[in-house]
Amino acid sequence: MRVPYSWIKEFVDVDKTVEEVVERLNETGIEATYEKWGEYIPNIITVKIISVEKHPERDKLFVCKATDGNREYQIITGADNVKENTVAILAKEGAVIQGVEIKRRKFGSLESEGMFLSLEELGLAESSEGILLLPEDTPIGEDANKILGLGEDYIIEIEITPNRGDALSVRGLAREIGAIFGIKRKEKFPVISIAEEEEPQIEVLTNKCHRYRGIIIRNIHIKPSPWDIQLKLLKSGQNPINNVVDITNYILLQEGQPLHAFDLDKIKGKIIVRHAKEGEKIKTLDGEERQLKEGDLIIADEEKPIAIAGIIGGDNTKVDENTKNVLLEAAVFDNIQVRKTAKRLAISTDSSYRFERGVDIENLPNAQDKALELIEKTANGKITGDKDIYLKPYIPKEIKLREKTTERILGVFISRKEAKEFLNRLEIPTEETDDGTISKIPAFRALDLEREIDLVEEVGRLKGLNTFKETYPKVSTQNFRKSEEFLFEVRTRDFFKDNGLDEVVTYTFVSEEIFEILGIPVPKIQIQNYLVKTQKVMRDNLAVSLIGVLQENIRHQIKDVSIFEISSTFFEKHEEIRAGVLLTGEFIKGFSYSQEEKTFNTTEKWDFLKAKGLIHSYLVSIGMKDIDYRPSDKPYLNPYESADIYIENQYVGYIGKIHPEKADKLEIPKDTWIGELKLRYVPRDIKEDNLKDGYLYTFYIQKKTPVYKELPKFPAVKRDLAFEVDASLDVNKLLSKLKAASKFITKVELFDIYFLNKERKSVAASVEFRAEDRSLSDEEVNAEVEKILEKLKKEISNLKLRS
Repeated sequence: MRVPYSWIKEFVDVDKTVEEVVERLNETGIEATYEKWGEYIPNIITVKIISVEKHPERDKLFVCKATDGNREYQIITGADNVKENTVAILAKEGAVIQGVEIKRRKFGSLESEGMFLSLEELGLAESSEGILLLPEDTPIGEDANKILGLGEDYIIEIEITPNRGDALSVRGLAREIGAIFGIKRKEKFPVISIAEEEEPQIEVLTNKCHRYRGIIIRNIHIKPSPWDIQLKLLKSGQNPINNVVDITNYILLQEGQPLHAFDLDKIKGKIIVRHAKEGEKIKTLDGEERQLKEGDLIIADEEKPIAIAGIIGGDNTKVDENTKNVLLEAAVFDNIQVRKTAKRLAISTDSSYRFERGVDIENLPNAQDKALELIEKTANGKITGDKDIYLKPYIPKEIKLREKTTERILGVFISRKEAKEFLNRLEIPTEETDDGTISKIPAFRALDLEREIDLVEEVGRLKGLNTFKETYPKVSTQNFRKSEEFLFEVRTRDFFKDNGLDEVVTYTFVSEEIFEILGIPVPKIQIQNYLVKTQKVMRDNLAVSLIGVLQENIRHQIKDVSIFEISSTFFEKHEEIRAGVLLTGEFIKGFSYSQEEKTFNTTEKWDFLKAKGLIHSYLVSIGMKDIDYRPSDKPYLNPYESADIYIENQYVGYIGKIHPEKADKLEIPKDTWIGELKLRYVPRDIKEDNLKDGYLYTFYIQKKTPVYKELPKFPAVKRDLAFEVDASLDVNKLLSKLKAASKFITKVELFDIYFLNKERKSVAASVEFRAEDRSLSDEEVNAEVEKILEKLKKEISNLKLRS
């Protein structure tokens, strides 16, 4: 890819020479070279062609009259793209073009006073068709060196490895250069207006199209692009065509997002993204007719293919000088699918080259909007409608980078602070953790950064791989230690066993029927060659298995069941280790001994508070804080006696009573309590980090060291406060606001709730007041209660203190 250094500087304020930039790019893994944009050529000027006639004696030549504003020149040329009222570059007598001095020369009886120049003759391209025509508003009589910037700019040419598609744009290269030199990249945001008068008819029939955004632009005027766009394209090795096509190429180079413009009036019906049918044919923009195979990804209308997706457009919908209405396509296609089709058809285009290496799916609207902004300015079009089909929005993968891993691989210590700085300079959002960093991988590096070692490489190359000294690897002699994951599960298992529950081990595959009874979706992961129908589905929760154990016990007349299981559940892209409990009937609370033999006679029935208390005690035992219980909407639980469990606002499990209707269908007791806790994330890909938010093991590993406080020196004062509130008020809200209402409140305990009528209820709580530096008097506490009451009245409507 060729990129003008001046274009890069529009995105990053780098004050380094091009030699320094290219040297550092090579050191950090991007192969780069540079060359000057042309050389200064004396005696070349801009002229306006005022007439074009056939040479009377030479069939293939044209006799042109051109002016520089002061005098006219007669120029004889063989270029067939010369036109009246266009601006060209004239090499006057005495100019030296590719080692040949321009002199007056006769062609037949007519004399030529100079030579119109092409890109090839200017030394700016290896080959070119016809002379270089400049925009009509180009000043004439000017030094063409200044118009073209000859000798004033440098072209950086890069070669990338297949995993670095993010660098295939001006924006991406500016990001890389900014990261190398510690300079923040500048971003330009487009300003556009969409009339929303119509919506493009677009249908995506394949999962190989990850995103498709189509926008209609009407009443455009096809003409040459502004000179600044043309010049950037020329410097990048592209030939300008017209304003709309040039803008799609411009954005491809600047943003790395391939775009395609269809002539809307040539499309029959709606746009359909689909796989080709065997034997379908399409004539592409290069004039070749290509036969498609089943599986090739194409863009079609209701009658025919109009483009090979991600590779090349069709001749039947191309934009030409007669185009008035355009459908501008921006999409992200599957990189493997694009590569397969491009390789089979032996086509390599700028678009396919980028799709094969990965395109930033999140930057798609930004890139397309920049194109729309330019089309509005240069083609006077009106944007009348858009449609964005984005079926699976990108979710950043989180990767943890540990200091010890960086040191082990690179042989030098790089602090987590420095690693964070390097990664953030690469625009990889990164935060520090206790032992390193954790990064959220942006979409533009999604195909490249997949595991911890990839981040080690990023940190190492920005640090400077050439600065590291050679070191020999260290071989550990440390004795084997059981993993933290294993020890965590042992601790969990011991807790439930110590609290009187029996452990069960069940199959991980169950029947579809129980999911249908519970009213939850049947998991997608199923066994193809199952032996029996009841063992067909890979479970995604433990409740379905624990209910099966209860049903089996009931068949054997065992009604008191307190069981737990720690096992796997399965999802499309990962697995989870969960702890599940099922409680019904009575449990043994204590022992009573007779004179001759031991007998169990202290038993209680399971209820919501006891089941919740069991789960809560476990969570506290492993150091969890900020535990919150919220109403659960699971269809198989009783909505009035169930709760979802959150820690630090992240869902970790639930506890609740089986819904009575489900209990009847399952033929189990209505007083059955079921709970699950998400213990640990197990990635399907071994490269993926297993510490994910929303899992108890992650909280357990990342929990802070407990801080112990001195025992209070002064006694507490207790008050029982009864509040009259609206029946619909969440009691938790009241208790939370009560505890936060005074710095002296150290404890709030709910001890009574009852309904006064349909609209009002009474909530009573025991409140403990304590000061760290003195004993509180009754007068102080009474005054504090008055303040609390006033504060609560402002925050909770219709609240009263009951006497």
